[in-house]
Amino acid sequence: MAETFETRRELQLNVSADEAWEWLSNIGNAMTVNQFHVGLDCDPADLRDPSVGLDVPIVHEIYGKQHVRLAKITQYGDYEISWGERLPDPNAKDPFPHSEGWKVESLGPSSCLLRNRIRGRPMYPLVDIIGKELWDQRMPLILDNDLQDVAFTLGAIERKQHFELPPLVSVLHRLAQAREINGINAKDFFDSLV
Repeated sequence: MAETFETRRELQLNVSADEAWEWLSNIGNAMTVNQFHVGLDCDPADLRDPSVGLDVPIVHEIYGKQHVRLAKITQYGDYEISWGERLPDPNAKDPFPHSEGWKVESLGPSSCLLRNRIRGRPMYPLVDIIGKELWDQRMPLILDNDLQDVAFTLGAIERKQHFELPPLVSVLHRLAQAREINGINAKDFFDSLV
C-alpha cells in the first residue's frame, strides 16, 4: 500500500485572527484558494452556512484537464476548517485521496499565524520509487503559494512572492504515473536498475 505523506506550512500575517477567519470561514474562499481548485459546484446557501459532513463538489484543473472531486467537511469552527477529498464515483480508483485544512491562531489584536496543510496518499504506479521526492518538491511550494494568495487578498502583504515549481516536478509527476517504459512494467524497469 502506498505511503501517506503530509506537509504543513505557516505564515504570520499582520491582520487579526478575526479578519483572517472571516475570509476563510467562507468555504468559497477556503476551498478555491488552492491553485488547482477552479470553482465550487454547490448551493450558495452552503457557502454561507457550511457544516461538518457537508459534501462540496470542487472543480479541479490540473495540467489542462478538469475533473470534480467531492470535499467532505470534517472540521468547521474555532478558526479551523478542513476537509477530505475523493472522487464522486465510489467505485473509481482514486489516484490521490487526500485532505486539506486551514487554521488561524491569534498572536494579538492585529497579528495571527495562518497555517495550512495537506495530507495524502498518491496512488501512482511509481509512488514507491519517486513519490516522496515528488511530494517534497511540489507540496511545500503549492502551500506557500496558497498562503501568499490569502495574505495578499487580506491586505497583509503588498505583493505576493510566487514560488515557482521546478520543471523537474512536471517530469516527475508524469513519470510517477507511468505504467510501462519501453514495453516493460515501469516498476520492474526501475527495480532492474538497482
